[in-house]
Amino acid sequence: MLFILCGIAFALWTFVMFRTLFAMRRRVVARTGKSIPGPMDTLREWGFWLRDPVYRSERFRLLTLTLAVFVLAYLTSVFSAP
Repeated sequence: MLFILCGIAFALWTFVMFRTLFAMRRRVVARTGKSIPGPMDTLREWGFWLRDPVYRSERFRLLTLTLAVFVLAYLTSVFSAP
């Protein structure tokens, strides 16, 4: 049962993370006008994403799913050990 929950949490985490990454890339491209933004542009966008209150719910959702994946992976390893 824990394997299934861990798999579902990981699938949700993957969806949210990729959605966040693609949204960040869209914002960097729109802000800079470059079709392939450089590392500094990407780091600057991460800074905006981490500080801007507009993305607070996205950050909370990603943090919650990350913690859920870690906790479920730990519980799976504890309860499936011989």
